[in-house]
Amino acid sequence: MKAESECYLCLLGQVLRTAGVLGVDETTARDLMREGCAFLAGTDFDRTPPEISEDLYSLLARLTGNADPYRALKKDHVARALKLYPELKNLAQRSPDPLRAALEISLAGNVIDFGANSEEACLEEVEFLNPGPFGIDDYRQLTEDLKKARRIVFLGDNAGETVFDRLFIEMSGRRPVYAVREGPIINDATLEEARDSGLAEVAELVTSGCRAPGTVYEQCSPGFRRLLGQADLIISKGQGNFECLEQVSGPFYFLLKAKCRVVSRYLGVPRGSLIIMRSRNYSHRLRA
Repeated sequence: MKAESECYLCLLGQVLRTAGVLGVDETTARDLMREGCAFLAGTDFDRTPPEISEDLYSLLARLTGNADPYRALKKDHVARALKLYPELKNLAQRSPDPLRAALEISLAGNVIDFGANSEEACLEEVEFLNPGPFGIDDYRQLTEDLKKARRIVFLGDNAGETVFDRLFIEMSGRRPVYAVREGPIINDATLEEARDSGLAEVAELVTSGCRAPGTVYEQCSPGFRRLLGQADLIISKGQGNFECLEQVSGPFYFLLKAKCRVVSRYLGVPRGSLIIMRSRNYSHRLRA
């Protein structure tokens, strides 16, 4: 999915948000915004938003000397999610459909995002108890394919959200490969946050080899591409992963919240809708 003109404002907003997280003074913030504007004016927009974000955050890291400005926030999100975890696990277990309940909790956790143009940035219990309307709901197909799959790859997204992915994996009774980013970018999960979330208890943790805030197939390591090629089911979490993979043929299911107008328009759903979607380019094996 290629970036659109509206993505300019979202990407520039990320520069301002990062300046705020770093607590820089006004002069420095203005300098970062100028550099961000210059970068966006000259970059190739015939790419996915995560590919552009990767270059933008590399620029910010060079300018600020901080390659992981969201590290403290990521740790805070994981810690707060872990506090909610026992109550939410009990809630899912008492549900008529525990797997569905756990999936809705995992999807509601997708609000934890400082990269997308989203107003929700806090971990509040109400967010998980009221996940919101579904724009696309292929849950029944997902459960059927989940039962048949022997090799499952789960593509993670944001830190904190990882705790609720763990709940869904536990309820599924399967042990997938859980993939995270190769290195820190925005508040996306790395191996550190995945381990802190307890995911090693329920999944095999790997990195994709890709540092973008989305799984750019061409940037993934050869070993990870082999894993994807062997998978019977690939569960792709979050908007960034969707933007990178929605045109790739394979056994993909996309779980996300449509946080911006570009994605909601592309999917034909209201902004803010929750999505459980069997890929429009679904095939039983990856065809990259």
